[in-house]
Amino acid sequence: MRRLTGDEHLTPEFATTWRTYDLDEPSRALLGYAEKLTKAPGELEDADFDTLHESGWDEDAVYEATALISFFNFSGRMEAASGLPPDEVPAGATPPEARQS
Repeated sequence: MRRLTGDEHLTPEFATTWRTYDLDEPSRALLGYAEKLTKAPGELEDADFDTLHESGWDEDAVYEATALISFFNFSGRMEAASGLPPDEVPAGATPPEARQS
């Protein structure tokens, strides 16, 4: 969202305050979908996908967004279950992507 909004100062609180931002309709639809997929995935229904399509998201974009949202939900839950503070990488992690700069 930092890239999409141009606001490099967005904090993690954006996840709960996004409705207060001046966002375009496609972004609002996607964030609403992301929130529902995260909090209540069993409650998704055709109307949720209709809203995405009506705001301009095609099937490929919805699939990609769903994959990314699901991945971040998975990784967030793994992080929470590991007991590590958010965004902290274990000292023994070796992948270049995991090294802190």
